[in-house]
Amino acid sequence: MSGNPSILGKEISPKADVGAIVEKLLGAYADEWVAGYYYMLTAELVQGPLSGVVAEQFRREAEEEITKHAAAIASRLAELGVEPPREFSRLWEISPCKYPPLPEDPYDVDGFIIAAVKAEACAVKAYRELYDLTHGVDPVTEELAEELLADEVRHRTELMSLLTRDGMERLRRELEG
Repeated sequence: MSGNPSILGKEISPKADVGAIVEKLLGAYADEWVAGYYYMLTAELVQGPLSGVVAEQFRREAEEEITKHAAAIASRLAELGVEPPREFSRLWEISPCKYPPLPEDPYDVDGFIIAAVKAEACAVKAYRELYDLTHGVDPVTEELAEELLADEVRHRTELMSLLTRDGMERLRRELEG
């Protein structure tokens, strides 16, 4: 990136690592699109009891990931003079989180939710890192990271509330490793 960061980036400190900030933003942009795709796919695949409620939750999540989060990140990238990837396949390549594998069984509702909870946990970690990277040196991106972090924590909580008791135990075991 060339030019004066305080003009292009809206008051970025000379101490900021603009390259690292852009890299994190591009990764977050990719993650939002990947999550949006998998959430919409889950809404179409999931079957069984409560699948309608679960599918509707995933549709709402997909919409927010793309229309709110990815759009806000794209706007910030534009302010920094950076374009998101033009090739959709690049999003998977640069996605730092990658999306966990979905269950083969469409009736494994807990399995779909667990994959999403893991994706949200990765997003929470990524936005926490972006916040830490920008704190005190890039107030615009710092505020964006804080807003997105709050949304991702809310998403994770909402998804976890859909798990059965067995699903919560399964998630706990999987997270412990």
